[in-house]
Amino acid sequence: MKKRIFAGLLLLLILSSIGLSLPGGILSARAETGIPVLDKENPSIGVSTGTISGKLAEENYPDAEVKYFENHTDGLAALKAGKVDYFISDEAVLRFVQLESPELQILDGHLRESNLAAIFAKTEAGQALCDEYSAFVDSLWADGTMKKIDAVWFGKDDSARTMMDYEHLPAPNGTLQMGVDLMNPPFAYVKDGRSMGYDLDVAARFCEARGYGLELVPMSFGGLLPAVQSGKVDFAASSITITKERAESVLFSTPDYYGGIVLAVWKDTESAAAAEDAQPELTEFSDLSGKTVAMLTGAPFEELVRSKAKDVGKFSFFNSTPDLIQALKTRKIDAFLMNNAISELLLNRNPDLALFPQNLQDGIFGFAFAKGDSRRDAWQAARDAIPQSEIQKAWEKWTGADESVKVLPVQDWPGNNGTIRAAVCDTLEPMSYVGNENELKGFDLEVILMIARALDMKVEFTGMEFSAILAAVQSGKADIGAGSIIISEERAQAVDFVEYYPAAFVLVVRDLGSAPEKSFLTDLQASFEKTFIREDRWQLFTEGVGTTMLITLLTVLFGTALGFAVFMLCRNGNPVANVVTRFFLWLVQGMPMVVLLMILYYVIFGSVAISGVVVAVIGFTLTFGASVLGLLRMGVGAVDKGQYEGAYALGFSNRRTFFEVILPQALPHVLPAYKGEIVSLIKATAIVGYIAVQDLTKMGDIVRSRTYEAFFPLIAVTVIYFVLEGLIGLLLSRINLNFNPKRRSRENILKGVKTDD
Repeated sequence: MKKRIFAGLLLLLILSSIGLSLPGGILSARAETGIPVLDKENPSIGVSTGTISGKLAEENYPDAEVKYFENHTDGLAALKAGKVDYFISDEAVLRFVQLESPELQILDGHLRESNLAAIFAKTEAGQALCDEYSAFVDSLWADGTMKKIDAVWFGKDDSARTMMDYEHLPAPNGTLQMGVDLMNPPFAYVKDGRSMGYDLDVAARFCEARGYGLELVPMSFGGLLPAVQSGKVDFAASSITITKERAESVLFSTPDYYGGIVLAVWKDTESAAAAEDAQPELTEFSDLSGKTVAMLTGAPFEELVRSKAKDVGKFSFFNSTPDLIQALKTRKIDAFLMNNAISELLLNRNPDLALFPQNLQDGIFGFAFAKGDSRRDAWQAARDAIPQSEIQKAWEKWTGADESVKVLPVQDWPGNNGTIRAAVCDTLEPMSYVGNENELKGFDLEVILMIARALDMKVEFTGMEFSAILAAVQSGKADIGAGSIIISEERAQAVDFVEYYPAAFVLVVRDLGSAPEKSFLTDLQASFEKTFIREDRWQLFTEGVGTTMLITLLTVLFGTALGFAVFMLCRNGNPVANVVTRFFLWLVQGMPMVVLLMILYYVIFGSVAISGVVVAVIGFTLTFGASVLGLLRMGVGAVDKGQYEGAYALGFSNRRTFFEVILPQALPHVLPAYKGEIVSLIKATAIVGYIAVQDLTKMGDIVRSRTYEAFFPLIAVTVIYFVLEGLIGLLLSRINLNFNPKRRSRENILKGVKTDD
């Protein structure tokens, strides 16, 4: 173990000495565990509440500050804004986020494996349903359907993400209620006003195959397990990781996704702009006159450059590609020479660089076979038969900036024609190199696998130094050699080549048009389009407003009635009523509203099929009724006791005295505060998302989970709340006017009074 640690430290020291650095602030991966090592002292790490991420962060990074967020949308917004340095989440979720936000970078290495599954109650019925669901998922894995589902929900084609009409499934065996957190794309989210996702796709297929109907019950992630345990739903699925602790409380089905928990960072720069938008600082060979051109140490290409530009100022040599990039960015050099494969990768990772528009020399990348090897012709024919579009797709994959897609295809063909040994360079990214997962990968390897599949051959890759590849082929140690090898006359005299992709020596220069600044108005328009127009997301806000107003109005109606009824029971000093009232006031007012709602939903009404909206109305009615009771006591207490005596002297009964003398005088004292309670109530309803209610705030969160806009959806929700509060306030002001004697007309005040006696 000590030798391995010493070797790792020595490797880091060597990398540091030659100026190598890896993107995203990651130095390397731990050799024993593959867990990323962070390069920041005392970093801050964001995690989602209710997941195992917090525990993993504390175990693996004890010096880090762990910050908890309600969901991964909030955590990623904090990551983007620089509030945290890293964010931990399921690899599957972050893969989907990258499709819309390529600035997100997933670091190599898993904090732990993470298998996702549906959960069921630990009851006899729950066990039976779990077994039935697991058997169905097993069948999807067996027939390859699960791979197709993965391709749909994690693919770049958004139009392909569609689902069956699960809302109208025939239900001869009854309808199942499924708990979902609709802020977990691609597993469960809202698009075009409709719930969909990976987990919903699997569940809908299950229900269709087994004769069940399907009813979704949206709720926050933290509410899924309690909902299943309490019987509020039959099962739940929304990117739920299997853990020992959770398995003590619920049953897990067969996993429908195998992955891991990973660390993510936000890139400092956006991915490269399209090539046609680049504006190279140098465009003609004559522009190189008097300029400094650089290349890697040992690269004998000065004469190649001079053959195109005779008046080059001078040549500089650097030990590594990162040194070349830094020198170009800091204007120590004006251009550097590279082959087209590596240069394209560099441009995708560095949007402030551009490609010199003219090639120094064109060529062909080749795979090397020993002289006279009869297999060379078969390999060339197989390569020529592969569509160029397929080769180009692989090229864009390996030279692109998205590291998450850079995985070699699995050798799942029979290999009836034997195994071929391939010697490949292990240091030439993106053509052939060793990734942080300590496996050989690259464009060259994928093309070799394409050809091997066509020839039904297995491939055994061996990594080595570039200089040893041709020697390995010539000596018979390897059957084929690869690694960004450009065919030349000298090399063709020693080995035979399979030509597989155009090559070129190119110059990389600075991009004058990189990172254009956007105006505030342009950003605002783009955010508005993403938040409201795209996928008709304005409908989500409309639905959320309707739910918020429904809860508010019903709460005001029932809460006012409750508070008034309790006041009437207690106003004459009824001892029993007063004791009971004081106890419930202490209980309700001393409990945070969100806790009260969750107790009502998951405990008191846990075994009752009741809507979250109804529970919200009940909970807020209790607290609003308590406020109304307090206001009435305050208002009635402000009325002079002489009013009672005068009414009694006129022969009024106690009841008539209250309603005709005391209450009309108390209301002007109560109404201003009553108005404030209603306005506060509108804002307080923002927490109902905890009990599966999709109010205005929850809809805003759902939109943020799709757009990853931290700013605009929140501002939009805030503006809508201001508008609602203004409208309610205006309505209550009109009501208050009718109860204010100083602002009422003489006719209204004396209405019903005889003035001519």
